Amino acid sequence: MASFSNIFTIDSNPFGKSYGEWSVQWWQWICEIPKEKNPAFDNEGDLIHINQNDAHVIFLCQTIEGVENNPIRRNYIPAGKAIFMPIINWISIMGEDGNTDQELLETAKKRMDVVSKLELIFNDVKTNKGLEKYRIRSPFFYINLPNNNIFGIESGIKRCISDGYWLFFHPNFGNLKLSTFSSCSSGITQIKVQYILNLK
Repeated sequence: MASFSNIFTIDSNPFGKSYGEWSVQWWQWICEIPKEKNPAFDNEGDLIHINQNDAHVIFLCQTIEGVENNPIRRNYIPAGKAIFMPIINWISIMGEDGNTDQELLETAKKRMDVVSKLELIFNDVKTNKGLEKYRIRSPFFYINLPNNNIFGIESGIKRCISDGYWLFFHPNFGNLKLSTFSSCSSGITQIKVQYILNLK
């Protein structure tokens, strides 16, 4: 069983922000990249560095719901940067997943309440217990969706909230082989990815 010593605690404030605040920044990052350049649709890892502008943290992403393959993404990351990524998450968007804040919140909660089989493999060490404590709901926030966005909906500024399970890895972990997996309780939706990352 892997130790959680290489992961920031869920109640901490890495680099001055809570997990919830980092989740907002992550969603704004992934949602504002057009689909043709979006790392969520990248099988090889070529798009890892798109719009990575934080001095301390690099964002990694899962696949999008409905993608059947299990991508193996290979690339380098800068030494000294922490990694923030979801195991599985959901974003509720106003007008798509509800028409009030309460409806958005309830939709996000309902989607994450049926999650099961959380799994992390960190440098070949598997963890499948204790990951449930890394669930976070974000505050409400806004995204600016481009044309040809990952959701296939009308572009523009949207009000949102998210819920999900997140991991925030300390920097200075060396070269890294990392994979995550989760599914809904019915097993119909399965979210999985593997990264092989070298420091540069």
